[in-house]
Amino acid sequence: MITIVRIIMVPFFLVILLTEMQNKEFFAFAIFVIAAVTDSIDGYVARKYNQVSDLGKFLDPMADKLLVAAALIALVYLQEVETWVAAIIILREIFISAFRFYFLVNSASFSASILAKMKTTVQIVALALLIIYRKLPFAEQLGQLATVILYVAVFLTVYSGAAYVIHFSRQPKK
Repeated sequence: MITIVRIIMVPFFLVILLTEMQNKEFFAFAIFVIAAVTDSIDGYVARKYNQVSDLGKFLDPMADKLLVAAALIALVYLQEVETWVAAIIILREIFISAFRFYFLVNSASFSASILAKMKTTVQIVALALLIIYRKLPFAEQLGQLATVILYVAVFLTVYSGAAYVIHFSRQPKK
């Protein structure tokens, strides 16, 4: 249920961020951060109450990817993120999602690596800053910091994607 709520939060985040509403950045930031933080709560609850399922293994990372992709697309539209950055991240996420789905369908384990979790965290931090920085003191410096963090996220995105492909392509075929 937590995963479904996270997925439902994505369109609300998008609508708020892309409206002309005053202080929309604060509301969009709050929704974005809540959706991102509930990912940890979701995982904790699923493991604690033994609620881990194949559907959850697929939907949980999908919720993260939807949130990140939505933020990237909106921030490209708002001219806060370069199109090539969003394209690299989104294309990697689509490719790895298809890869993950293939392994789930074939009853293979495909859990997120530490590197992939770090990638997601860096993406979330960069995007959260890019959503809100213009409304904060030292906006120019925060915007530059957010951009540097986003470039680190691009590197981690490509590197972790390549690591997945290399690791799982070496697995014996069934």
